[in-house]
Amino acid sequence: MTGFGTKRLIGACALWTMGAVGCGLPEVALDSDEGRHGSSRAALTSHEQAALDTAHNAASCTSLGSFYWEIGTGAGPLYGFSKGSGVTATTTMPLASASKWLYAAAYVQSKGYELLTADEKRRLNFTSGFIDENLSLCNAEGTSVFTCYGPSFMDVSYRPLEEGRFFYNNGHMQRLALVDMPLRRGTGLASVTDWLNPLLGTTFPEADSDVAVAAGFTGSAAQYRVFLMKLINNEYALSAKLTVDAVPAWSGGPDVSYTPWSAGEAYYGLGHWIEGEGSGGAWTLTGHSSPGAFGFYPWVNATRTQYMLLARVRLLGRDDGEKSRACAQAVREAYATGVAQL
Repeated sequence: MTGFGTKRLIGACALWTMGAVGCGLPEVALDSDEGRHGSSRAALTSHEQAALDTAHNAASCTSLGSFYWEIGTGAGPLYGFSKGSGVTATTTMPLASASKWLYAAAYVQSKGYELLTADEKRRLNFTSGFIDENLSLCNAEGTSVFTCYGPSFMDVSYRPLEEGRFFYNNGHMQRLALVDMPLRRGTGLASVTDWLNPLLGTTFPEADSDVAVAAGFTGSAAQYRVFLMKLINNEYALSAKLTVDAVPAWSGGPDVSYTPWSAGEAYYGLGHWIEGEGSGGAWTLTGHSSPGAFGFYPWVNATRTQYMLLARVRLLGRDDGEKSRACAQAVREAYATGVAQL
């Protein structure tokens, strides 16, 4: 397994449509060479221009193809733009491992953090020992969580030697869902999104692959924006718990069996990465994220005052979550300083 989330899709998973789904918040999806609210390049502020120039010219961004980037606060978007064509704030796409943050937040919301058992926490921070070796997504119509992850198909297995060690894998969360909601389906009556959306106050669409709670959700930047805004506005039980139960998650870290993280020291909390920077022997928290294997990258800063998104999809790419992270952070730095990061 490489990258953030599943790397292989089966059947209809390769036929994702790029539809348009709104969420009722201010729309800031723009044409490829335009800034906020359709302004011309000449009307952009120096900070917005720096962000746009970085997206078009930085080495970390030029190879990504078309994408949508946005930054905002708990009050809504501050600035967003589309680079290239075909991807806007309302383009629906597979979220891959960006699903993990959503599922963890909904699960903690449903149970209440104080009532989580040690076993549930281990399944949410990937130290439970449950591993799924089949990287394909269940996406057949009518499939239930049990049909997919029960003993007749994927059969998520327990490895006693891995318990207590960080092993980045969908199996931890799939085992939790198998116990908690085995009969829920991707679409129709009693779907997974019927459970998730009311808990998070979101409007993510149904998809047959939703039974893969760790990697199968679909959505748009506009829909994920709602989740990030509520997260930084302290509307979730997880909002104040983004650093709790965190475990080392970088290559070579203590008790790390497998990790796709390649950007220095990082930790893993309840369903999300905890990013940071090292300097002079000290490590400083910089933010929280949940990169998806196909390139969807959601992020919240350490102080929970800003969110950021980079939305794109490369179904056959490699390490596209990390590539999106590098580009998104370069654009954010340019926007913050007013200096293009080239």
